Amino acid sequence: MKMLRRAGRAAVMDRSAYTEAFFDGDAAADAAIIVAGVGGLTYLGLLVRFGSLSAFDVGALFQSLLGAVISWLILAFATWFVASRLFQASGRPQTMMALHGLAALPLLLEIFGRLAGGIALVWYLAALAVATQVATDLKMRDAAVSVLIGFAVAALIRALIGVPFAIFGGLFG
Repeated sequence: MKMLRRAGRAAVMDRSAYTEAFFDGDAAADAAIIVAGVGGLTYLGLLVRFGSLSAFDVGALFQSLLGAVISWLILAFATWFVASRLFQASGRPQTMMALHGLAALPLLLEIFGRLAGGIALVWYLAALAVATQVATDLKMRDAAVSVLIGFAVAALIRALIGVPFAIFGGLFG
């Protein structure tokens, strides 16, 4: 329950939630649970929204969970890399991953459509900027730039990872 309260506070950009997580050894595990939970709830919420609960598939649920976790890890690592190389920030990638995972709750808004999903993405990126600032002691502007560049790098990596699956799916699907 503490984990969800902290994630809720992090989602509204309460810096103290990120600071607490910074010093909590269990924060990375909590973040993984939150990110996977958001991925799973988004999948289930979209099924409910479109009235297609009968289309539930354990494989698709697992794919949603795995996709959420992989995206979180890539984005957190890319943001850490940009912050540490471009702005000479201190901090460990594990800390960045733990703090970024707490910010995932706004992504649940994707369930309510594209407009809500767009708002959720902007909200999420803003929360990530706060998390990055706490993790690295950068100025907010530098933390936000790190997040945006990290997001672009993560999107590129995720697209490149998807290419082989699209090819094999087309050949054998």
